[in-house]
Amino acid sequence: MKAKFIINPSSGKQNFLKSIESIVGCLVLNQVVDHIDVVYTKKVGDALEEAKKIRKGEYDFVVSVGGDGTLNDVVNGLLEGGSETPLAVLSMGTANDFAQYAKPPQTPEAFCRMIMEFKIRKIDVGKINDRYFINRVSGGFGANVNDKVSQESKAVLGKLAYYMEGALDFSKKGMETVRIRLDSKQFQGERDVLSFVVLNTCAGFGIYQGMPDKDMQDGVLDVLIVKKMALGQVSTLGLRALTRKMTNHPKVKHFQTKRIRIESASKEDVSVDFDGQTFGNLPIDLSIVPGALKLIVP
Repeated sequence: MKAKFIINPSSGKQNFLKSIESIVGCLVLNQVVDHIDVVYTKKVGDALEEAKKIRKGEYDFVVSVGGDGTLNDVVNGLLEGGSETPLAVLSMGTANDFAQYAKPPQTPEAFCRMIMEFKIRKIDVGKINDRYFINRVSGGFGANVNDKVSQESKAVLGKLAYYMEGALDFSKKGMETVRIRLDSKQFQGERDVLSFVVLNTCAGFGIYQGMPDKDMQDGVLDVLIVKKMALGQVSTLGLRALTRKMTNHPKVKHFQTKRIRIESASKEDVSVDFDGQTFGNLPIDLSIVPGALKLIVP
């Protein structure tokens, strides 16, 4: 088999290159693959372009090595390029929302075993305007926190870096809300909200337990709207996010849909992120693309 590794060397984990060397060595020594092309990204967008230029049948599989941002770029490149190349994931980032959900193997032995078995599952991908996302889209409080965290902080503090930045963001903005307009078959109307989250998987912001149960082949997006609330209610929301389902909180509205449009209902710009990366401002059109991506699974 022939493989292409797309590696983000700025990944949040320290000394991860040794792990990659072990995995590549395992694949070659066990004659799982006979050719591997390795590409290191240098700037934003490199992973997308490297995945996009893959031709149909050129590789048996491609490996995304990095965090959720790298994975987002590789997914967008594969879908835009139309090569239908199966994807394997080595999560070497900090939050690793997708890894929390899909649990791809991380040891050289387990990864080699997965490639040898080569079990493929066609999974859903979300679409935001003309781009794709694998985990989530969010806006309001907490959006774009990832862009405010330095690579050094990620390497040293791990997930704690995101929580610290989120706390700092809250200390600056407090209970600031945004007014949005939602339009889907399941729900229409305007709301003053702290934030909104649209999920393709059930992991977001480094949190897994508190999100709705999801299947990568369920054909729907899960929408969570965090309504305006008193300061005292925020702590109970955070507790539910860490220990129980957020959807049980009285200030959280949850519904599923295949398509939704979200707009700002005021003159204020509302920033949006996708898979932890800056996307832009509202309005956005979101939809689900069933079975769009071939994922290699254990």
